[in-house]
Amino acid sequence: MNAAKCMKVCYQERQDGYSDLRMAVQTAKDRKMHKPKGRLTDIVSLPADEAGHPRSVLMLDQLTHVPETGDVLQVADRSVLIAQVDKQRVRDCLTGWKLLGLGSIAVIVNETPEQLNQVAQDPSRRWVTWTPKAELPWHFNSDDLPTFKRLNESWNAHPNDVRLILDQKGDTLLASMKPNPYEYRQYEGVPEITVSFEGCSRHRVTPVNDHAWFGGQCRFSGLAPSWGELYEISGNTRDDMDPTPWIEMRGAGTRHFHFYLRDETLEIKAQDWSMQSES
Repeated sequence: MNAAKCMKVCYQERQDGYSDLRMAVQTAKDRKMHKPKGRLTDIVSLPADEAGHPRSVLMLDQLTHVPETGDVLQVADRSVLIAQVDKQRVRDCLTGWKLLGLGSIAVIVNETPEQLNQVAQDPSRRWVTWTPKAELPWHFNSDDLPTFKRLNESWNAHPNDVRLILDQKGDTLLASMKPNPYEYRQYEGVPEITVSFEGCSRHRVTPVNDHAWFGGQCRFSGLAPSWGELYEISGNTRDDMDPTPWIEMRGAGTRHFHFYLRDETLEIKAQDWSMQSES
């Protein structure tokens, strides 16, 4: 979209507020969702099109679904048709960090900024929803939604070079990997971390990578707060929606652990978990 050059597609949030924002999004995701939504971060004016219609760019982030041309946005009490969409962005253009939800996107509507600002001035109206043309994923049409608890609060796997190795010892599954030293500086020089899942009854490694997750191909895309984290998922985990076979183990654990990694996703049924680092 040529208009991308005319608008501000990058905006900077305070780094020390990032964790609070992520927690707020997780809380919002725990509630039932029936319409796609995104946070409205900016409205930018563009020159009128060839037919003389006004044009404005709406910047949306923290997407729970990716809007398309022809979808109808609900901005407060005003319905506007999406005339054009820009490329979905999944990483912050300033820091390179992954964005929350399904990332951000710019959409063009045939409205003036003045018209839109009048209905979006209230901070409580900064979230917009839309009605898509295409069929929505399962979780928009269900009241039986799982909840997500992020477990890796002060560590994570390497964002580019995970080197995942799985080993079984009795009923314990050991998942060894390289840590992320960029976001968590205490892991600089640490070659490996091991996440242990005790009482493991079964596990599997699915082909869902970052591209698949942001592309909506995971059963939890747009429902989990963010890609690239270790979650415990409670409730109906819809295991039958992924055809990857399970590897059975000796344990009796039923808690569902879900780790989104760079090139795959690790799913585990176990009683408990812990993490150790190798110095």
